Amino acid sequence: MQYGSVNMYLRQSWRDERLSFHSADGLRKMRAYVWDDIWVPDIFIRHEKLSNRHHATVNRLLRIEGSGDIWYVMR
Repeated sequence: MQYGSVNMYLRQSWRDERLSFHSADGLRKMRAYVWDDIWVPDIFIRHEKLSNRHHATVNRLLRIEGSGDIWYVMR
C-alpha cells in the first residue's frame, strides 16, 4: 500500500507565565531562537499510519510577548 505525502504549516499559541517579562524601555515582544530551552507542546495526529519529520526543510518561529503569550510556527 502506498501513502501520499503532506507538507504542514502549524501555528500554535499558549501562555507560559514563567516567561512573562516587564521591560522599562518599552520592549513588548521578543523572538527566541533557543528551541531546546523552551517547552513546546507535542503534536500528534490521530489515526496516522506512518509519519516522518524531514529535518532539512523545517522553518520555525517562536515569539514571546511580555505577558507570557507564546506564538510558535513550524513548517
